[in-house]
Amino acid sequence: MRMAAVLVSLLMTEVTLAQVGPHAVINVSQSLLSVYNARDAAALRELLAPDLQTKYSVEDLQLTLARCHGLTHEIERFSLPSWGARRYGFFGVYAENSVLEMVLEIDEDEKIIHWVITDDVTAKDQQCALGAMP
Repeated sequence: MRMAAVLVSLLMTEVTLAQVGPHAVINVSQSLLSVYNARDAAALRELLAPDLQTKYSVEDLQLTLARCHGLTHEIERFSLPSWGARRYGFFGVYAENSVLEMVLEIDEDEKIIHWVITDDVTAKDQQCALGAMP
């Protein structure tokens, strides 16, 4: 019985440690907005999870930012998430010339693991996206 209590305690501690704060995805979105409008590919890379940092070079991110800016131009602000949880959210993107959608997902270290800005969230090919999927 004592061993079971110790195991449950360890598992609960592990779950607690992996939980991000209640405003984590919002905080990351605000950092992303600043980096995005500055067109700072090196700073964007720092916001990415290690797997994505390995996948995308600074040069790749410069091209991604250029494609994204072709869609959005400057972004005035992101909304609060209209739907989501501590590690992901669906945001409104208030851009210079339109209102778009953004999906942002972060890991337990508050690093980006998936990001897309789009005018069609169901489209197979996205002009402005980063993630583990090819």
